Amino acid sequence: MTTGSTGSATAVAAQPAVRVERALCSRFRCSMSRCTACATVCPLPGVVRFGEQGVEISAACNGCGACASACPNGALEPAEGERQLTRRIRRQVRPGAAFRIACSRSQGSAELVLPCLARLSEAHVLEAVRGGAQCVEFLAPDCSGCELRKAAPQWQRTLQAARSLCRCAGLSEDRVQRRAVPYGQALETTQGSQVNAGRRALFRSISERWKATDGPPADTAEAPAPFRELVRKSQENPKRSGLLEVMEALRDGPARPTPVPALDVSLATLEVDGRCTGCGVCETLCPVGALSHSDTGGVYALKLQPQLCTGCGICQTACFHKAIRLRDSVDLAVLLDRRSVTLFTAPRRACRGCGEVFMDQSASEFCPSCLLSGSRRQAIAQRFFSRGEIK
Repeated sequence: MTTGSTGSATAVAAQPAVRVERALCSRFRCSMSRCTACATVCPLPGVVRFGEQGVEISAACNGCGACASACPNGALEPAEGERQLTRRIRRQVRPGAAFRIACSRSQGSAELVLPCLARLSEAHVLEAVRGGAQCVEFLAPDCSGCELRKAAPQWQRTLQAARSLCRCAGLSEDRVQRRAVPYGQALETTQGSQVNAGRRALFRSISERWKATDGPPADTAEAPAPFRELVRKSQENPKRSGLLEVMEALRDGPARPTPVPALDVSLATLEVDGRCTGCGVCETLCPVGALSHSDTGGVYALKLQPQLCTGCGICQTACFHKAIRLRDSVDLAVLLDRRSVTLFTAPRRACRGCGEVFMDQSASEFCPSCLLSGSRRQAIAQRFFSRGEIK
């Protein structure tokens, strides 16, 4: 890694510090997707690009991890992945004491120091609560003078979402707080001692973890699997798996209804109307396997597992008939209820005109295409006989 004279982060290595799981990337699964979650929070210009293979991370990436936190589908993994960071948090938690999380530019000591607070996901924050921390404190200086300031809205969003999730689980929102601190050099407290966790040491540690665990050399990377092969299977979203696990551990009785704006969380409430044809495109393209269908006794049913849905919007974007809509709000309680929801159901039948199988809610014997064609022929005939000409 190279740094400037002031210790600011630039490039870390020729190998990108963030790996992409393309099967989970909205841009890869659906060419019509306009998801820019990662690019919106990336603090360095030109690091995040979009191409035929979805998102691409250049070697100029500094490994801050903001993109991984922002990606709803868990398609991006920094050198210190979701599970590795979770394990580090577990080692650092002291039951009954405050768990302080700081960026490397904060002054003072903390149990966890990161290049940027935007690396955190809600599951990471709540993991400390699960470990018995009295509260979790974000030690945050003024981000306006930081070269990573573009990522600041992401950690603020994570903090607020974690507070809402505490309320949903029956805990006080005050278990997660923000504390303003001056600029300085953060020290990470480890096993009773203080370790210099400045930007240079921290990024070197991340680079070493990357090399020692799962960062393959560029020249040995496997060729990407064909698109059709990837979209036929749903991948585990590591971020959501971790969140569901920690929420189940924290719950104190039934989930509390906690409605929040859908834009503030990686969840969604879907609605499907009668324009659905049961084509299966939404189910196939869903990156996390939240959608499924059944076809029993000639009746089609489209179902959703709300706790898995990330609100990526691929289903809504890809639906040719515009039958799917994402609502503006969502209840966080779906993360704990974990009940499958039937979004749409209708009988299937064969059209008497063309023989194609279609969805029918009106007891018609003809499919919509034949009905439309018949209506057109009838309209043409009526104009011909009434006016003596066809216009």
